[in-house]
Amino acid sequence: MTGYVPFNERRRRAHAKLVAAVGTGARVLDVGCSSGYLAEPLSLRGCTVVGVELDAEAARQAERWCERVVVGDLETMELPFEPGSFDVVVCGDIVEHLRDPGAALTRLRPLLRPGGRLVVSTPNIANWAMRLSLLAGRWQYTDRGILDRTHTHLFTRRTLVETIERAGYAVTGVDWSVPVPGDSDALDAVGRLVGMLRPTLFAYQWVVTAQTTS
Repeated sequence: MTGYVPFNERRRRAHAKLVAAVGTGARVLDVGCSSGYLAEPLSLRGCTVVGVELDAEAARQAERWCERVVVGDLETMELPFEPGSFDVVVCGDIVEHLRDPGAALTRLRPLLRPGGRLVVSTPNIANWAMRLSLLAGRWQYTDRGILDRTHTHLFTRRTLVETIERAGYAVTGVDWSVPVPGDSDALDAVGRLVGMLRPTLFAYQWVVTAQTTS
């Protein structure tokens, strides 16, 4: 998607958490790399990034930060990579757009080296705002956010973890973001404290890390 929001470097937001989970110096497959909003900070951290992107225009933009960008539909294309090619596969806000997220994650698993890591972020459909909307009888799709009209699958923490585990990974960590309006680390810290009371209610996005099991 060419018009994707820019990278948010605030350390308690999901984008920064994704980059931190990848680490430095890794060979990374960025699935749904868009215009390179994650590839840029990853490359600046010494990672070598290869992208997969459906939108050809976005892929051209991402080439600035990627060693290579393959254009195509992840779920149907032949993936032109050798087994064990990558240290990390990143799926930043992409699984909610897929027709069969579990099958796609299964397809990606052989591309990881033994002990390689999967990093996934996706919105939390059980967020308090979604619950209140349902109580009020509202379910309104929007251009962005949890109910983005292009989302085909919606996840709670439990269903996201189950999907990843069924695809052959062992989940090693579940983090979350609770973004607060404004541009303040102090407000983000307050949001984090609130989220710790009950992450399944207050989390806006999940950030899950996992490893291959074989």
